Amino acid sequence: MPQEQKQNGEDWYRYALALEASEDGFWDWDLIAGELWASPRFQSITGLTAARSTLDAWLDRVHPHDRPRLEAELRAVRRGKAQRIASEHRVQSLDGAWRWVQLRGIVSRDPNGPVTPGPVTPGPVTPGPVTPGPVTHIAGSLKDTTERRNADPLTGLPNRAFFVDRLEHRLERGFQHADWDFAVLSMAVDRFERLSETLGSSGGERLLIETATRLQSLVEAPSLPGRMVGAEFMVLLEGVHTEAEAADFARRAITAFRAPFLFRGHTVVPQLAVGVAKASMVFSHPEEIMVSAESALTHARRQERPGVACYSDGMRERAMERLELEAELERAIRSGELVMHYQPEVDLRTNRIIGFEALVRWNHARRGLLPPNEFIPLAEETGLIVPLGEWGLAEACRQLVQWRSSSNEQMQKARISVNLSAKQLEQPGLVDQVRKVLAQTGLSPASLRIEVTESSLISDAPAAQKNMAALEKLGVGLHMDDFGTGFSSLDYLQRFPFDTLKIDRSFVRGIAHDRESRLIVGSILSLARSFGMDVVAEGIEDAQQLEELRNMGCPCGQGFFFAKPMDPKTIDAIVLSGAWGPQSDLPIAQA
Repeated sequence: MPQEQKQNGEDWYRYALALEASEDGFWDWDLIAGELWASPRFQSITGLTAARSTLDAWLDRVHPHDRPRLEAELRAVRRGKAQRIASEHRVQSLDGAWRWVQLRGIVSRDPNGPVTPGPVTPGPVTPGPVTPGPVTHIAGSLKDTTERRNADPLTGLPNRAFFVDRLEHRLERGFQHADWDFAVLSMAVDRFERLSETLGSSGGERLLIETATRLQSLVEAPSLPGRMVGAEFMVLLEGVHTEAEAADFARRAITAFRAPFLFRGHTVVPQLAVGVAKASMVFSHPEEIMVSAESALTHARRQERPGVACYSDGMRERAMERLELEAELERAIRSGELVMHYQPEVDLRTNRIIGFEALVRWNHARRGLLPPNEFIPLAEETGLIVPLGEWGLAEACRQLVQWRSSSNEQMQKARISVNLSAKQLEQPGLVDQVRKVLAQTGLSPASLRIEVTESSLISDAPAAQKNMAALEKLGVGLHMDDFGTGFSSLDYLQRFPFDTLKIDRSFVRGIAHDRESRLIVGSILSLARSFGMDVVAEGIEDAQQLEELRNMGCPCGQGFFFAKPMDPKTIDAIVLSGAWGPQSDLPIAQA
């Protein structure tokens, strides 16, 4: 064999080996013959089944949304308007999945083809630009970028773009084959922001990675998990014939996620909320079924304990209303639509007013005066509770200072109680904020009471403990609200510096006729005495309840029997006018 032939054979062998080993596909479009040559890897990526094919066969594998752009780019190169092509688009592999690819190519021209001289201009002849011969080949490489483009960089799960592509393909199959045995589940780690604050940013990231790991262990192919944004995930759940089957999977996921997560000495128990949207013909686009699952998730997160909610008609509309209400609440905080009402706290032995509990109301432009249960949960969920609480604290202290400047003896000695939310209790600047309000209003710390519910202490006990200790040192009183309704009340009495217990209204309601209620209230009173604490009974609604509490030695109380929460003008008209006197047996509510 001549040396030159031998060398050419070795070069071709090496070239073939390089093609076989490369992760990239290679292609060569012969414009003269109208033929496309594709390497084995190119065929594998694009779904072509032969090495020799046509341009149309290739373009038929390109995603319909991407094909017009790719055709325009190829047309520009073919006409000689560009020397190179670089395009990123989707192609459909043989298994039906859409894959992202990066295409590169360069033109080859016929050196013997006709040339076009440059423009002729008057005057001396100068060399002009010359257009080379016609394009005969366009050749280049194709790289599969699906994993890089579609993987969430933190968790490694498919990202939103890939999830939408796969869901779009699954919906097409549903319409083609009447196959609706799948569902979309929207999942979120409840209170992730608070958990992340406790664990730190690195701990929060580790929690997301752990969430992804647990999710992957639950989801088997062809079902697909994906990370959307923040601590929200989605699952394309295959093989479920009914909504109930999808909900059963969601409940198993919630149970699996309750395993404790440990990070640098911190232990948290993640709570998962899940929204379920069962596939059907009513969903024609991925966004529609995803939004439905997210609406169900919003409903699941608003439950007393995070759980499972299945999409139903009207959920999306209610979610939109909730978004609108959130925007209105944010404006209300700034524009002065919020108002304070005050409910008297009474010395049960003398019938004298000893203080007021401040309760926020929203004077809504369209819906009238809204009670706290219609907007406080929304404020808690969205974080608006922080600016709302700052306003409420300042307004309550300002009002008490105004009342104490009157000539009424009861008002001069009155105190004010302000409710504090869990999110407020965790704020690093809480104590400085309280100190600033007291300084600005001139109110003494001993005249301010902070009311804390047991649920406020569960979320982040170390932060709450630190703030409450500082408030006690400042001289502010601390009330445990709704005492006896939780699981750790006694533990909290030992860990936190409360000076007053507020007996929950559920125990007061039955005190006149229910032995068990009387025993519970008696136990709370005995416990308070042993701890040297004061007691306020909530929810007193009739004379029998009042008499029973007096006989049991309960010192203070509040409730509709005395007065409903009232605006400051009403209180001025009744109390400051003398209608409520030290010796009066007549409740304000009936005055």
